[in-house]
Amino acid sequence: MSSPEIASLSWGQMKVQGCTTTYKDCKVWPGGSRAWDWRETGTEHSPGVQPADVKEVVEKGVQTLVIGRGMSEALKAGKRLDLEI
Repeated sequence: MSSPEIASLSWGQMKVQGCTTTYKDCKVWPGGSRAWDWRETGTEHSPGVQPADVKEVVEKGVQTLVIGRGMSEALKAGKRLDLEI
């Protein structure tokens, strides 16, 4: 099973194929997607994406994980993330 494709992307709006929701940020995995609310884990642009942010997607069995850095590449993904995934 593959992950749904990103159908469209513009500043602050992301649409996932097969989903009627328009996301600001989202997590996508084989068979699904959901909004990514940075407040759930206290994520900010710096230090950036945290292991807790990707844990859910990794547990869904992804073989390849792509972490977007945003339209201006302001979102960081640091060494801590590499070590803990």
